[in-house]
Order: sequence, then structure tokens, then C-alpha cells
Amino acid sequence: MKRILSLVSLLALATAGALAQGAHDFRINEVFVLGCPKCCPSDIVDRQECQKKPSFYLDEYGEPASWIEIENTSYTTHEIRNCFIATDRAVLNKELSAPEREQLMSIIPAGDPRTLISGKQRITFFVGNRNRGTLHTTCAVQLQAGQTNWIALYDGNAVDLLDSITVPALEPGQTWARLSDGTWQVCNATEATPNGPNQEYHNDKIREFKEKDPHGFAMTLMCMAVVFTCLAILFLFFQGFGLIIAKMVGKVAKPVVSPVVVAGERVVEAAKQGTTETKGIPMETYTAVIGLALHEYFGGTHDIESGVLTISPSQHSSWADKSHELRQTPIHHIAE
Repeated sequence: MKRILSLVSLLALATAGALAQGAHDFRINEVFVLGCPKCCPSDIVDRQECQKKPSFYLDEYGEPASWIEIENTSYTTHEIRNCFIATDRAVLNKELSAPEREQLMSIIPAGDPRTLISGKQRITFFVGNRNRGTLHTTCAVQLQAGQTNWIALYDGNAVDLLDSITVPALEPGQTWARLSDGTWQVCNATEATPNGPNQEYHNDKIREFKEKDPHGFAMTLMCMAVVFTCLAILFLFFQGFGLIIAKMVGKVAKPVVSPVVVAGERVVEAAKQGTTETKGIPMETYTAVIGLALHEYFGGTHDIESGVLTISPSQHSSWADKSHELRQTPIHHIAE
């Protein structure tokens, strides 16, 4: 029994640690604060106009509302249920207990599959005056139009702060969006991306260039011009470099190559002589015959002999005895 309890405790701790680690991957990604009723009235005609602007994101009931987008910055699926959203700075008071903090926050309820967020995905919560479901906050969370708003995301224990931002006063239709490098920027109504990755405009000149060249023809011509210019520069560089190396190698190799060229010319000349003057006889054979003739002419064919025989007869030796040639003397039989 003790082992079972210990195992259950370890599993609970591991699960709690995994959930806590996953909760710390959530970040507030984009915020939209709905302005006064004139910005988006409730009549049907103006609602259709609001739908053309991404920032005026309509809820399940077809009504525009302020919204807070939260992103799972990891590549793993995590559950955001039971986390808290707060807009009242009073929750920063460390003397408050967890239940007191919960009264100042809006909890993300469980039981909805939409709160299970995949890696690099986002979920949007609507901020209103009443709770209309999982994707709607309670009255404890409010965003004031035309003012600076503070938003915080707390873990399920209502104590651990996961993320917090300060939204500046925005014009009607603008959103406050987080960039990939962690910085924030103001987006216009056409640039808002609820439940999607934020558009990033780090350079106004690039943005202006995109607006003036929406089809990319000018960019294509510029890229082609840059590529061909680089190729021309490389061609000229290697041509000049090759000429310089050729001159340097020619100066160094000339004293070494010159004797080889002369020897080659002599061989060619000898080959010509062997085919014309010697009537087809190889030059080496022709030269050898001339050399032997000269050697014979100058008396170098034989040694000078005195004409006296120097061979003297040797003394008698048993080696010349024919009887020694046989191992046994043959017996002659005379026929009767």
C-alpha cells in the first residue's frame, strides 16, 4: 500500500511539473480594445462593415468585442484550462491570498477541447460584460478604450505570473501585437491577425516597397540585375587574375623549358634526316655504321699479333690414358 501511495505521489508531482512547464510556454500575443459604440454600432449594415476589418473580430454571437490572443510558444501541445486572465493590478499585491486573487481574475474553464492548444497555435478570448462561454471572460476582466490597459496571465494556482503586458492607448481599430523577437508594435485594422501569426513590419521602406510593387516585378528585375552584375564582376576578376598568373608562370618557366624545346627541335631535325638523307634508314643505324667504319679504318678491329705460337705440349699424364675410360677391361673371346 505504501508503495502504491508513493507511486501515485510521484506521478502527481511529475504531472504537476509537466503542466507547470507547459503553462510557462503561454504568452499574450495580441490585444484589441473595442472603442466607443460609434466605432462599430450594433445595426446589421455596420456589422457587415466590421466583418471586413480583422481587428473587429466577432464572437460566436456575431457581436464585436475586445479580445485577447494567447499563443503557445512551444512546439508541444499544452492545455490552458484553469489558467487566469487579469486586468486589475491589485492582483500584484502579495499579501492577497489565492482565493482573493481569483475574485479579481477570470478563470479559463475546463471541458472545452478548444483550450487544448497545439504548438505554435493561438486562442482568442473575448472581453465583455458577461460570461458567455469558454472563450469569454467574466466581468472581472475589463479593457478601457482610449486608455492604457494592463493584462496578466496567471497559472492555475492564481499565484504564478506567466506573462503580463501594458497596452498603450490605441486608436479605434488598432491592435497591440507581439513580434517574433519579443518586441511589440501597433497594427492597423487591416493588419490584425486574431488566431493567426502577427504580421511584422520592421522597416517602413520595405512596407512601402511592397505596397508600390504588389506583384514583385520590380523586385525580380532588381534581383536579376544584381545577379548578372555579380557574374560580370567575377568574370572580369578571373580573367585578369588568369592573365597575371600566366605572365608570372611564363617568366619562371622560360629558363627551364628552353633547353627542352631545343632538344625537341634536334630530335625533329634528326628524324627528318633519317627519312630524307638516309633514304629511310633510321638515323641511329646510320650513325652506328659510320662509327664502326671509322673504328676499322683506324685499326681498331683486331689486336696486333706476333705470329708466334705460345701453346707448348704438356707432359705425359694419366688423364690421357684411354684405359682409364672404362671401369673394367673387356675380355676378348676368340671363336674356335
